Amino acid sequence: MKKDQARRWLTEKMKAQEKITLWSIGGMAGLGLVAWGIELAIVTLIVRIGFVSNLPLAFLVAAGILGAVQYLTISRVFKNLADIRAIKSVSEQSDSEYCTAQPLSAVWMYAFGSLETDQSWQERLIAILCMPQRLVSAAWFTRQRLQEIQVLNVEQCAAVIRHLLREAERVEIQTLADKLNLQDPVKCIRDVSLIDGVVLLTRKTPGLSLANRLVDDINDWVKKESGSGEE
Repeated sequence: MKKDQARRWLTEKMKAQEKITLWSIGGMAGLGLVAWGIELAIVTLIVRIGFVSNLPLAFLVAAGILGAVQYLTISRVFKNLADIRAIKSVSEQSDSEYCTAQPLSAVWMYAFGSLETDQSWQERLIAILCMPQRLVSAAWFTRQRLQEIQVLNVEQCAAVIRHLLREAERVEIQTLADKLNLQDPVKCIRDVSLIDGVVLLTRKTPGLSLANRLVDDINDWVKKESGSGEE
């Protein structure tokens, strides 16, 4: 893959990823609002039967409780979905830690909560009760992620993708920064991690690799563009 091909492919790839991210925002927000409404109705009924006989007042109490839970959930969403610290930089260009973003699949998993069989019934109940707030919070988080995707540095990220494709194996993060002479290696690695199909592998030291589906997508794109199946 040539440099200009890598840039064109990544531009098209990020446009498609933006659409998927937008659909995810809509899906999380829509499900969250529906679940929020159902939960609000149930909590209002519980408050009215058990504590307040007046329906409007019971509604306000229920809305206040769920609103407080929503506020706490949103305030913690960036902590719960925080970047993965990859490695302490030893580069002369920066003494910061490299960080990689969690994939969109992790955001969906957070939104629906963990209902693993080894959880107690109390933990599963809490996970279900807080699902509406997590869905809304996840939609808010994904909206911020969309903004990051839209300002991604295509030129430097395309260079990293091209290098990973050429190596066809795991490449250490520090090696990428050194070989490609990245202007801002910490930011570039963070940007690359936003691309769906870029995988963080932690062996002795963290490195990046391309998922097979992403490699196949690139090869198919190159064949389609060249028309001959050769770079």
